[in-house]
Amino acid sequence: MKERCVEREGLSQPDSAESVGQAPLSRFVDVNTLQRLQDRFAALGQVTVCICTVDAAPITNPKWGSPYTELIGTSPQGQEEFLLALKRRALHTCSDEPVSCHHGMSLYVSTICHEELVLGLIIVGTRLPSRPPDHDVRDIAHIYNLDVDTLLQSTLTIAPYSGGTPDAIRKFADVLASAIATLYGQASRIERQLADLQVVHDLTNLLSGTLDLQEVLDRTVRRVVEVMPVKACGIRLLDEETGELLVKAVCHLSDEYLSKGPVRLGENEIDVAAFAGKTVYIEDAPNDPRSRYPQNAQREGIVSGLCVPVAYRGKSYGVLRVYTGMHYVFSETETSLLRSIGSQAGAAIANSRLLEEHMLALLVEKQVANAAEIQRRMLPRIPYNHPYLQFGCVYEPSLHLGGDFYDFIDLQEGRIGVCVADVVGKGIPAALIMASIRSALRVQAQSGSDLETTLSVVNRHMCGETLAREFATLVCGYFEPDGRSFTYSCAGHPPVLLLRRDSFIELDEGGTVIGIDESAKFDSSTLPIKKDDLLVLYTDGVFEAMNFSGEEYGPQRLKASIWKHRSLEASALAKEILWDVRRFAGLADLSDDITVVVVRAR
Repeated sequence: MKERCVEREGLSQPDSAESVGQAPLSRFVDVNTLQRLQDRFAALGQVTVCICTVDAAPITNPKWGSPYTELIGTSPQGQEEFLLALKRRALHTCSDEPVSCHHGMSLYVSTICHEELVLGLIIVGTRLPSRPPDHDVRDIAHIYNLDVDTLLQSTLTIAPYSGGTPDAIRKFADVLASAIATLYGQASRIERQLADLQVVHDLTNLLSGTLDLQEVLDRTVRRVVEVMPVKACGIRLLDEETGELLVKAVCHLSDEYLSKGPVRLGENEIDVAAFAGKTVYIEDAPNDPRSRYPQNAQREGIVSGLCVPVAYRGKSYGVLRVYTGMHYVFSETETSLLRSIGSQAGAAIANSRLLEEHMLALLVEKQVANAAEIQRRMLPRIPYNHPYLQFGCVYEPSLHLGGDFYDFIDLQEGRIGVCVADVVGKGIPAALIMASIRSALRVQAQSGSDLETTLSVVNRHMCGETLAREFATLVCGYFEPDGRSFTYSCAGHPPVLLLRRDSFIELDEGGTVIGIDESAKFDSSTLPIKKDDLLVLYTDGVFEAMNFSGEEYGPQRLKASIWKHRSLEASALAKEILWDVRRFAGLADLSDDITVVVVRAR
């Protein structure tokens, strides 16, 4: 029976009832379950059984092997004697020698052990091998103050041993002790898993709350130290610009240790491996050749450690480390829990950065919307009112901000200037260039310069302020006060369409685009304007509009639209051109801004 010796197995045995309370057998195995197992065992072997702590405090009620032993054991003196015998038996678990009790009962012990902890004892009391003589029964009745006849009657049920010898019963008790220990182990693992799930659940709640990222990281390291057998915990996140792993949250690490020196990702194979998604175990940090600051670890009292990635959906943001103050081997469950916590922290970081990006996008969107409103205010709201000319215009950017613009300008001597331009590109850069060109064009045109000089100055202005890939096309001109003469110039822009009676004339006199060649020259041309003439100025977004079949609207469809709606007033005609383009494109997105200006002579 040497296998039941606690000292030889190297098992730990609590020194007091208080220490037993830290991990009692009944914590994970229900007392009712223990009672049922004990009672069935007692009935099977016709022996007395009691399950108690290592200090001989009964966990279950004793189950007596026969009416005879029950009468003796439940008497006041018998109870006291039984408890004293339990204590003597508990003090000598290494001994196979039985402890006598009740003048004929022999007590044996089987230890209930789980890993390195003695959980409790099974005390088995075997009876005499046969019915005791009547004179002995009368003496025992007198000793325990029992009725003699009742006690004699109880002995009639005692039968000789028939296979269930004391040695066999003790071996079976060892099997029962092993089964109870197995139940304890399974229940403790389930509780540990539930605790781990609760930790993950708590961290998930942090992510769904309103706490900022720093608060989440701080709570994470504190929670790790609370639920795991570790001394300290820290989270370092990668600074992508410097390659340094910066301390973002710590628990129970001194300022001296944290300021030991920079920790760069490429210089530490532990962090490199963890950043790549691996779990790295450190058995002895002060003597591990991979440790970058072993002396600091020794001064801090760090021995073993575990390093896991702080990652989410395959992207690593940093590392999570835990430290112990003694040699420790982390279990598979503990490793899995720490990796799960690292993933939760990674999710928090990803969500935080997404939120920052979202807030920044909202801010940019608001700024773009404000800029778009300013841009719209720069465009004439109502077509220019003139006694001899009728104006109509439409403008539709493909984004909030566009690179197209049109303008009507009051010039000297009563002339009326009109302009349509298209800056390469879209969005904010194009809008800024457009505003610059508009300002330069207005200032120069109102100074009294002729058309060729005006375009040359605007071209030089743009060449000096833009990159080589940034340019614009431009058509501008002016009408004499009576509306019967139009002088124009096209700087790389689609030609002005003049519908006179039943034919189109393309007005394309001018030069190259503006913003590329400072020395570029621009020509102009003047033509008479007759009553009912229609002039249409537009940007290439009109005929470059595509439908879902990949067909462009094209110049011919534009001319057909002008012809179809030629009898309308200028404002209505411009709108109908836009609607024809929209009907052609259907639900397809516009690839470029659209601007149309219509002038009708009257």
